[in-house]
Amino acid sequence: MKFYNDFIGEDINNTKVNFLHGNSDSEENYTSNLKTQPEDWYYRENKIEYSFNSSGHRSKEIKDLDFDNYLLFIGCSHTQGVGVKLEDSYPHMISKKFKCDYYNLGISATGIDVLEYNLLTWFFKFNKKPKAVIAQFPDHSRFLSCYEGYSNLIPNGSWNIGSDKNVEKLLVNGEDTGFFYARKNISYRLINTVVQVPTVRLNYGSQVMYDTIDEVRFRRLDLARDLSHPGVESHKVVADTVSTILNTQVK
Repeated sequence: MKFYNDFIGEDINNTKVNFLHGNSDSEENYTSNLKTQPEDWYYRENKIEYSFNSSGHRSKEIKDLDFDNYLLFIGCSHTQGVGVKLEDSYPHMISKKFKCDYYNLGISATGIDVLEYNLLTWFFKFNKKPKAVIAQFPDHSRFLSCYEGYSNLIPNGSWNIGSDKNVEKLLVNGEDTGFFYARKNISYRLINTVVQVPTVRLNYGSQVMYDTIDEVRFRRLDLARDLSHPGVESHKVVADTVSTILNTQVK
């Protein structure tokens, strides 16, 4: 990840690619998956394009956003729509239902620290608030690393257990001492205080619930192209569920 235009984004920007290097939806994984999938596999013929703007987000340029009529999405790879076409991602589908514009702050492998930073930065930079915020909260044990002399922000998390003993110790101690859970809830409450617009909260799979009872569970009902992330049907169910909630909150 990198800083662009005051925001944290992917480590590539102003770029269109068909695969994500170093991600589960890489060209190498796709080539391997072709050998195991049936002949009528949807992604044999249907291609995916990832278009990242100048801020490193899979969204239009901020300057082109209709600030008088938009929704704001934030989260990790599920919100970014890894493994599905833009049109099949739930941010696109929800915005289409409400006939409004949208901006997607979703970033792969991101944690609560990045979510908090980008969301608060958005509300401090721009006076015109979105009609609603749809926030998909990542696993609470994810965090960013940054070392002197490195320009990149390095995502860290449970995927490094077994390969990095320092990360493993931090994660274990953070869970045992309640550090991650406290950090999660403080961030959650801070965001609620600042945002002050209708908000729908998403929580993926069996992650620990946040300090709320109104979260929507984002479950994997089918598989995306990478055979890891939620697929088209999963995104559609989330879009329908969130839209039903927003119908009572957004004019």
